[in-house]
Amino acid sequence: MGLLESIRRLLGRADETLAEAEFAALDTMHDAEDRVDEATGGRFYDAVEKADEEAGELLDRLHLDNELGEPETDRR
Repeated sequence: MGLLESIRRLLGRADETLAEAEFAALDTMHDAEDRVDEATGGRFYDAVEKADEEAGELLDRLHLDNELGEPETDRR
């Protein structure tokens, strides 16, 4: 069982790293959104919001644990 536990720990760490990367990507997108809004006085708010929504949808589609379109479950 030692090998199986090692693999489970490795997969758990990979899952945590992916979650951190997803949050970092979303934070970066929101930061860029704020900077564009500030620099343009909000003239491109709608376009920036659409890009933000599409980025979120892309991250949702990239979830490897949900390839079959099954509803995600909270594993915490």
